[in-house]
Amino acid sequence: MGARINFVFKDSDKGPMVVLYSHWGQTEWETDIAAALEHARPRWTDSSYATRMMISHLIQHSLLEETGFGIYAIDQDGYDLGEQTVLIDFTTNTVTDNVSVNFDKFVAAYSPLVSA
Repeated sequence: MGARINFVFKDSDKGPMVVLYSHWGQTEWETDIAAALEHARPRWTDSSYATRMMISHLIQHSLLEETGFGIYAIDQDGYDLGEQTVLIDFTTNTVTDNVSVNFDKFVAAYSPLVSA
């Protein structure tokens, strides 16, 4: 069991993409990603730093745990990860689940720091 989800980080139109797998992250993924995006806001134009900052934010309470998260790379062509997959795209500054939403609008809609 679990609430599995994959967060795919895209930083170019070619080459591999980084994936953060979360075993329990599906139920609150919108607020988690919004908070991670807000944390990484100063580096949105530097995708390698922004990706690292977002992943660090997402795993901060489980950093030394054996389970819960995994990190791997995938090709951009025709990937199917089997569980819910969310694309964090630094080439378009959008978050995509079923629809694409601009980073600023996504943070405004879901961040507990912004909407509180």
